[in-house]
Amino acid sequence: MRAANTLLGSILLCATTVAANAQEPPPLIAPFGAEILVSEVLLDVLVTDRKGNAILGLQPSDFLVSEGDRPVEVTAAEFYSHRALEGSTAPVAPAARFLLFFFDDQRGRNADVPGLLNRQVGAGRDAREFLAHALTPTDWVAILGYDFKLRLFADFTRDREVLARAVEAATTGKPDRGNWPSRQPVEEGTPSLSRRLPAGDELRDQTATIYEAITLISEASTSIYGRKNLLLFTAGFGRMNRFRQYEPDPRYYEPMIESLNDANVAVYAFDLTEPGTRHPFADAMSQISSDTGGRYFADLSQFEAALTRVAAETSGYYLVSYRATHPSGLRGFQHVKVRLANPELKLTARRGYRFGD
Repeated sequence: MRAANTLLGSILLCATTVAANAQEPPPLIAPFGAEILVSEVLLDVLVTDRKGNAILGLQPSDFLVSEGDRPVEVTAAEFYSHRALEGSTAPVAPAARFLLFFFDDQRGRNADVPGLLNRQVGAGRDAREFLAHALTPTDWVAILGYDFKLRLFADFTRDREVLARAVEAATTGKPDRGNWPSRQPVEEGTPSLSRRLPAGDELRDQTATIYEAITLISEASTSIYGRKNLLLFTAGFGRMNRFRQYEPDPRYYEPMIESLNDANVAVYAFDLTEPGTRHPFADAMSQISSDTGGRYFADLSQFEAALTRVAAETSGYYLVSYRATHPSGLRGFQHVKVRLANPELKLTARRGYRFGD
C-alpha cells in the first residue's frame, strides 16, 4: 500500500532484517528548498516468546526502529488480534486474519522428482483438514495456484465447503474457475482479489513466471487493510549459478519482495520435497520467507502441524507507528529495521516500504 502525497498519508507495512551481505542505500537527501512530505508509517510486527506465543502489553518504548542507520521515534504501538485472548487484561483491537493458500503445481516436475505429486496431494489433504477445524469466525481465506499462469480457485471466503473444493482442485490438477466476474461472485463489502486481478488471457500474459504471479497477488491485495499471510506450498523456484547454488533472479526477485512488503504480505513457505531432502531451492524458500517476515518450513512429514503453528503465530500483531519524511516527487523503497528492547522476545517483521506515487 503506497504512501500518499499528503501531509499525513498512511501506509501499512512490515520491516525485516536485510540479508547479511546487502548494502544499505545512501540516505535520502532533499535538494535545497525542496518540499518535504511527512507520512505516518505503520509497521506490522509479530512478537512472540520462544514457544511461539503472542506477547501482549508492549509499549512504544519496547520497539527500536531505524530507517537505514537513522533511529526514528516510535509514537504508538497497538496490538491487533482476530480472536479474543483469554486471561489477558491488555488492550486488544479487533482485526480480521487473511490467509492465502498458494499451491505451486508440481505435476510438471514429478517425472524428474518422483513423489512430489504425492506430497502435493498430501499437503492438500492436510490443508483441508486444517481449514475444516482451525478457522475462526474472523478468518478470510483465498485459494490460488500456479502452473504456467496464476490460477484463482476461490476468492476470499469463509465457506468451508467452497474452500475444501478449491484446495482439492488446486492440488489434483482440476481446472480453476477462471477470474471472470460471473465465475467469481463477490459480495459487496467483502475482501477480494478478483476485483483487482486481470481476467482471461491478460492474467496468463501477466504471470508468465511464478515471481510475476506472486507480485500480482500482492498488488491485488493492497486495498485490503491488515496483514496478509501467503502460505506457499512449493519445491522452490529460481535459478542456479555455475556452482549449482541458488541465486535470486534480479529481474524478478527484488520487485516481487518490494511488492510483498509494500502490500503487507508475509510468506510462509512449505517445502513439498521429501523430509531429509537437501536441494538448492530450499534457500529460495528460506529467503523469500525471511525477507517478508514469514517462516520457512522444511522436513515436514505432514503439513497440518506446521499450519497450526502459523495459525498460532499470526493470532495477533502490533501496529507500530512513526513519522517519516521524504522529498516531494521522489519515489523509492525505504529499508527499515525494527528490534526489541527485550532481546529475550522474538520479533518477526519485514524490511521496508515504497514511498512516492
